[in-house]
Amino acid sequence: MKRTSFVLRWSLVLLVCLGTSAAAGPASNARNDCKDRCKERYNMRRDICKAIPYKRQRHSCEDAAKHVRDECKHRCR
Repeated sequence: MKRTSFVLRWSLVLLVCLGTSAAAGPASNARNDCKDRCKERYNMRRDICKAIPYKRQRHSCEDAAKHVRDECKHRCR
């Protein structure tokens, strides 16, 4: 009798754990790959802009990078 109740308890615990992990799996992986790609491109362009020594040119480069990022995000929708 003890062995049966032990097996039933552990199988119930295992079933609950599997159900919880299955439900949390897609929610935790839900992300927008298009927007992530836009963000990566923006970060790369911004890093290139930071190498520009002149302040006005650097700011115009960063503004252009932001504009391209916004257009990219707009296409993702």
